[in-house]
Amino acid sequence: MPTFVFFNVSAHGHINPTLPIVAELSRRGHTVYYFVNESFTAAIEKAGGIAVVLPGTPGSQHIPPPGDKEIALLPFLMARESPRIVPAILERLKSIKADCVLFNTMLLAPRIVSRILGLPIIGFRPFHSSRQPKHSEISSDPDFKLSAYAAEQALAAVATSYQLPRLSLRELYAEVPGLTLVFLPKTFQVEAAQFDERFLFVGPSFVAPPLIPWPAATGSESKTTRVYISLGTLRNNEPGFYRMCYSAFPAPDWSVVMSVGDQIDLQALEPVPANFAVKRSVPQTALLPHVDVFVTHGGLNSTMESLFYGIPLVVLPTIKEQETTAARVRELQLGIVPDKSNLTSASLREAVNYVLQNEQIRQFLQHMKNDIRSAGGYLRATDAITAYYQQAIQTR
Repeated sequence: MPTFVFFNVSAHGHINPTLPIVAELSRRGHTVYYFVNESFTAAIEKAGGIAVVLPGTPGSQHIPPPGDKEIALLPFLMARESPRIVPAILERLKSIKADCVLFNTMLLAPRIVSRILGLPIIGFRPFHSSRQPKHSEISSDPDFKLSAYAAEQALAAVATSYQLPRLSLRELYAEVPGLTLVFLPKTFQVEAAQFDERFLFVGPSFVAPPLIPWPAATGSESKTTRVYISLGTLRNNEPGFYRMCYSAFPAPDWSVVMSVGDQIDLQALEPVPANFAVKRSVPQTALLPHVDVFVTHGGLNSTMESLFYGIPLVVLPTIKEQETTAARVRELQLGIVPDKSNLTSASLREAVNYVLQNEQIRQFLQHMKNDIRSAGGYLRATDAITAYYQQAIQTR
């Protein structure tokens, strides 16, 4: 049986969609290694994978979440680090006798090491796909020019060390693997016609867990609206927003669960109204079937999981990736995107009531729910991985 090796960004939104695939590959008898930082080793091992932690890889919980500029500069920073990181990865891949590389397409090193070793490579995207390079967005920034120069120098050193043709950052990222998994249905993809058969849109990748009881107090079951509020796992230290929600959704008409993350001081949210349950985290997919409306940051996984259950969305994005999701939710009439700059408890409540009562939104939600459930999820993704690998070794 082949040995598959995953490379990913160490963040919940990137790791989580791959865990059911790791589990399914392991269940089928494959060996799965997963390069990750220490924060996620337990999750990888629980799924049946073997976690590999490279020396000097920091734990993600102590790193401030990157903004749009930092995200745009990441390819250059990864290129600059490639003379250090590529040899370390190569050594580990040789020792574990890797047969196939699966990688988050944000990453650079897996593209290089697969060339050096001649391994089949499969991409995956737990974010919106794009067929256009985005360097132009920051090309006038002085940091861009300095980073671009350092990146090209570092890549030239790697190419010389391993006797490769000249490596260009733009060319490396423009290369599309023969298979790239995208964790959304094609109907949600922006400019979907640009994506050919190399891109497999499998929808959200998760295993629906058993339901949990609704943890917040409710009034009359026929009248109480259940709202779930989460700003994700990274940019969620927003005590003012959470207190605004208290006044937006009073008892007895509303019952609210808020997932507020690990950064916030919970005492800053006291006193908590009786109709609210404030949690550091909740098992989201086990809670969502209870939910009438989801107030979300617009993370792609959260959005897809909500749409899997046909739940209308109120989206409050903070970075460009989330703004792309929010725009798509608005365009496809799956929810609403309030103006965050003028958000009040009254306007937030109005937005939630709007998506609750809009029959057209309900109809479009049903269509998207059907598209998502027919996309195949982690099982289709796993089938595609094993089939692609078999085809790759037969055509060598």
